[in-house]
Amino acid sequence: MKFKPDLKIILATFLMALVMLPVMGQERQVTGTVFEPDGATPIFGATVVLKGTTTGTSTDSRGAYSIRVTGAGAVLEFQFLGYVKQEITVGDRSVINVTLQEEAIEVSAVVVTALGITREEKSLGYAVSKVGSEELTNVVSTNWLSGMAGKVAGLTFNSASSGPISSMRVTLRGDASLKYGSNEALFVIDGVPVRSGTTATSSSSSYTNSGSDFPVDYGNGASDFNPDDIESVSVLKGPAATALYGSRAANGAVIITTKSGRKSKGIGVTVNSSVVMERAGYWPDFQTQYGSGSDMGLNEYNFWTLDPSLVGTTDYPPRNLSRYAWGEEFSPDKLRYQYEGKNWETGEIVKTPFVYKDDWFTGIFQDGVTLNNSVAISGSNGEGQNIRFSVTDTRNKWILPNTGYQKQAYAFSFETPVNKWIDFRTKVNYYRTDSDNMPMAGYHQTTVMYNLMWGYNSNSMADWRNEYFEGRFNAINRNATISEGGNSLVFAGTGSYNPYRVLYEELNSTDKDRVFGTMGFTAKLAKGLTLDLRTGIDFSNEFRTQRKPKMTFGWENGFYREQGFTNFEANSDFLLKYQLNLLDGRLTTMTAFGGNNMSYHYRSNTVQLDELNIDGVYHIDNVPQGIYPDPSNYRSYKMINSLYGFINLGWDDTYFLDITGRNDWSSTLAPKNWSYFYPSVAFSMLIDQMFDFRSNLPAVNMAKLRLSWANVGNDTGPYSLDQYYGSSSISGGFTTPSVIVDPMIKPENVESWELGLDARLFKNRLGIDLALYSSSTTDQIYPLEIDPIVGASTMTINTGEINNKGIEIALNGTPVKTTNFTWDMHFNWAKNKNTLVSLHERIDPSQPIETDMGTTIGGRLHVYSYVGQEMHQLYGFALNRAPEGSYYIDDEGNQVDCSGQVILDATTGLPSVNSTADNFLGKVNPDFRGGFGTSLRYKNLSFSALFSYQVGGHRFSVTHGILSYQGKLTNSLEGRYDGIVAEGVNVISTNPDGSAVCQPNNTVTNSIYTYYQARVLDRYTGDAHTFETSFLKFREARLEYALPASLIQKTRVLQGASIAVFATNIFSLDKWPQFDPEGGMMTGTNVFSGIEAGAYPMTRTMGVNLRLSF
Repeated sequence: MKFKPDLKIILATFLMALVMLPVMGQERQVTGTVFEPDGATPIFGATVVLKGTTTGTSTDSRGAYSIRVTGAGAVLEFQFLGYVKQEITVGDRSVINVTLQEEAIEVSAVVVTALGITREEKSLGYAVSKVGSEELTNVVSTNWLSGMAGKVAGLTFNSASSGPISSMRVTLRGDASLKYGSNEALFVIDGVPVRSGTTATSSSSSYTNSGSDFPVDYGNGASDFNPDDIESVSVLKGPAATALYGSRAANGAVIITTKSGRKSKGIGVTVNSSVVMERAGYWPDFQTQYGSGSDMGLNEYNFWTLDPSLVGTTDYPPRNLSRYAWGEEFSPDKLRYQYEGKNWETGEIVKTPFVYKDDWFTGIFQDGVTLNNSVAISGSNGEGQNIRFSVTDTRNKWILPNTGYQKQAYAFSFETPVNKWIDFRTKVNYYRTDSDNMPMAGYHQTTVMYNLMWGYNSNSMADWRNEYFEGRFNAINRNATISEGGNSLVFAGTGSYNPYRVLYEELNSTDKDRVFGTMGFTAKLAKGLTLDLRTGIDFSNEFRTQRKPKMTFGWENGFYREQGFTNFEANSDFLLKYQLNLLDGRLTTMTAFGGNNMSYHYRSNTVQLDELNIDGVYHIDNVPQGIYPDPSNYRSYKMINSLYGFINLGWDDTYFLDITGRNDWSSTLAPKNWSYFYPSVAFSMLIDQMFDFRSNLPAVNMAKLRLSWANVGNDTGPYSLDQYYGSSSISGGFTTPSVIVDPMIKPENVESWELGLDARLFKNRLGIDLALYSSSTTDQIYPLEIDPIVGASTMTINTGEINNKGIEIALNGTPVKTTNFTWDMHFNWAKNKNTLVSLHERIDPSQPIETDMGTTIGGRLHVYSYVGQEMHQLYGFALNRAPEGSYYIDDEGNQVDCSGQVILDATTGLPSVNSTADNFLGKVNPDFRGGFGTSLRYKNLSFSALFSYQVGGHRFSVTHGILSYQGKLTNSLEGRYDGIVAEGVNVISTNPDGSAVCQPNNTVTNSIYTYYQARVLDRYTGDAHTFETSFLKFREARLEYALPASLIQKTRVLQGASIAVFATNIFSLDKWPQFDPEGGMMTGTNVFSGIEAGAYPMTRTMGVNLRLSF
């Protein structure tokens, strides 16, 4: 990966700085502190503006400010929410301290809402949460979305833990569609929707029993965004908040506003540099007592098929090894013929101590490093024209050798008045991401995690490493299938693998360019009448390769694939807006009418070689004679034309009513059925104003009730209504489509209600936000099974309903606030119930539905949804248990209920497995989740911490299943040699109602190997490897020291400087057996909850951050 800096951009930036530098020489600096009425408590966030200009700044956490002024007659305006504005003439002073007085009427804060419109928070009739820039950059991570986790009630992130960037699925208030990939939130940057999902390499899942084409996580679209360029994020949770986005509004929206140039006159430079160390942790609970074997230690371990020429004696044991750890007990006194005992230079094989190797699983992981450096230049002429340009360079070396990526981000913002009637603005962001190798994730011989799970616990990782780097992974050793003749691989056989070979030769590269930006004008047509014209694009072009040498499992003759992907979305819109105040300002109105044209183009080109002619040469012409490359391509196009309007009414600054409507015309629907109207209504009232709380209940500064209703849609993808003939194995033949589509299919329809309460108490020291909501999605687009006699197996129709009901609570408070010390706290809690209400009348409600292949493990475990029940529940194999109503008689003659206890054979002491995947194991979705945090500041030292939590939910672990049934975890130690009397019951007889008469089990198992390996810990026994996913995570912490203003002023160069240390994933309290309790399994473009399949370990990070402002 080579990064070549753009010298033209750097030169242009330097020249811009030189042009603006003379402006600074005409100014002088004024500093000071803004206090509350007590004259001692600093005010954080007060605005300081040079009167008559747009030059301004705000106070920091110590109440301090610094602003440049020109001339002795300059006047500064000081103001803050809830306080009277003050104007002070500067004169010849350089230090001005100000004490503000409380205002009679409080002014509300503002947030960015749909279409990029800025609104007063108090007037909104729906839930909006805001996350600021500092919260996003407290820590540095490979995917900035992780910095949002735990900070917004109802916002959920789900990762597959599948690589350095690790794609995340982002949802709000539960899944509303049976189309699993259509449930993610809409991302909007600077008013323009952008692509946030992934582009799949293949449609396979992270667990499959056929094929070798596993998913590679190249990162989702939202992970491209640079948090250093983000000013704020507004999370619009319900359809009422996003209704102006029409058919894209069903799942809420994440509204991102990027940084603009400074408003005050002058030029500023900010340098931000971080170094982050990353280490894998949270390992499985390995047992260290027993080694490789499957005979319970009956025979001694021997890796090799020996002969006298290899060991110089005829006294040697037969070959006896297994990847299982059901062998003899480890002891340094035991000498065994092991793989490590061969001298590859002399060919001699000797015995070595048979001991546990601590690094057999963990030894391949290394400490990862991420370097992040950014420079931002911002300037303004103080008359409305401002500019900002930034460059950010990120270089990642991940926790696995030869993996990682590098990314460069460029951001440009420019605003200027064209004349007194027209303003122009533009923002452009460009990203370049390169990687020589993104590791393949999942459970398969071609993935590192599979190799580790099936490794020998008596072999050091050095054995794998030396085998690869010393060139011993070759045909001679590979063909020695029983380690004969002194030749062998670490894992013997033609189906062998080596994790280092996977990492250094089975490569997955990417080169991606992405640019998105907006350009627009605002025209002041008349008093209160404005016209906004805007166009925006989101364009990405990506080139990927996948390489597999010969002798790769599943690709014996090698493999090579080239893929090119192009995504392009353009949005052009206009908004005519009129604001008018009537009746002496008691009635405020804002009326708007607008339109949007969205066009989306997608293109993919793939060339695949299923065999290589020359090993190690990766080119589309490198195929054997008679074998041809397999090309394929795909194109799609979608367009939506929209008209929309809204009216916002306010009365006495107390009652607020919003009415919106949008009509979409979608190209993916039938021409006579492509027009749909989406309305919304939102109402809010300030109770504190109605009942004069300022006089009657002064502890309450603001109290607002809100109510909203919306009806929005969830559109279909391109060509969903089209049918295609498929290719046939018969030359010139074709197959008919297996799916029939209703030509009059409609978008899924979402109707939502929300009731909320906002309150600010004790001089804004305590804030409360409560929301209750109910959302029903009808006309689900669903493939209904039909009689095959018609020539197809399913028909896609509109049917069914999903309901989401929930409650969200957010609290924030400032328990202590003095001159030198401030303590802030925040807490959020969210509960959502996701129910499949109905499906088509022809569907048997007792039969489950399944989203798609991403929710199954080889037919032995499924994520099912049943009509009338919560969605996403785990079902699978399980031990047979006593039916409901079963009992036994205890020693005192009492009848004891034993329903649900494990049934054990009275003769063998062994349980049995119900090998049908209809045993309930637990629900995937949690009962509730949330986060809480705190921040403390003492003078120039600050500390912040964030925790997240979840209660309830379940997940099946493939990793735990594989390691357990091999006997590699501590859960297989009890009774290894002396057997075990398992807890459970023996069935004596069966009652007519199906219940059983039982007795407590007292039988010692006759085979501990069978008990564990084939029954209790069998990898397919779902109840043994399904765990509750409740957790409490110490997610992040930051300790920062800012240089005092007195020192900063002495430098005459610096405007601010700070240094900080931070950490993430500090601890996790949970019942999950290894790695991360959060997450899922990747299938194609989706991350499915409820299953872990070969996930990479969760990592802890520690970093240092330096920020300088000039």
